Amino acid sequence: MKILIVYGTTEGQTRKIATWTETRLRERGHQVEILNSAALDPDLKLDGFEAIIVAASIHQKHHQDAVVNFAFAHHDLLNAKPSAFISVSLSAALEDGRAEAQEYVDSFISVTGWQPRATLLLGGALRYTEYDYFQEQVVKFIVMKRNDPAISERDHDFTNWDALGDFVDRFLEMAA
Repeated sequence: MKILIVYGTTEGQTRKIATWTETRLRERGHQVEILNSAALDPDLKLDGFEAIIVAASIHQKHHQDAVVNFAFAHHDLLNAKPSAFISVSLSAALEDGRAEAQEYVDSFISVTGWQPRATLLLGGALRYTEYDYFQEQVVKFIVMKRNDPAISERDHDFTNWDALGDFVDRFLEMAA
C-alpha cells in the first residue's frame, strides 16, 4: 500500500513521531512518503496514495495552521480514503488533560470538515534545554497550572511509543 504521512511540528516531537511511523509502515512492507506541512507543494497530488496519516501538535490551543489548511483543502479526498489523525500535546499525556486534548481534535474536525477514520491522542515532549527564556516561562506556567509534580524542569518525552505502534497496526488492518 502507498501511504502518505503529512505532519506539522513546532518543536520537533511530531516530526519524530511521523518518522517513527514511517519506519513502522516500511517495516510492514508499505511504500511511504513523508511531508512536512510547512513545505507542501501547492500542486501536491494525493490521488496516488491509498491511505493518509496526518500528525500535528497543539500549541496555544491550536494545531499548526499548515495542517489545518491541508486538511481543509483536501477534506473530500481525506474522507474518501482510509485516513488517520494523530494529535500530539501535553494535555494528551496527562490523565486530567485527555478531555481537553479531545476538544482540540473535535475543533480541528469541525473546522476542516475531515472525518478521520481513526484518531490518536498522543503525548508530546518538553524540552527545557532547548527553550529560550520566554518559552521556558510559558511552559513553567502551563505546568504549574496543572499542578502535576510528575513534570519536572528537565527534558521529558511523554510519547507512548507502544500506543503509537498499536495505533499504526490497527490503522493498517482497517485500511487493508
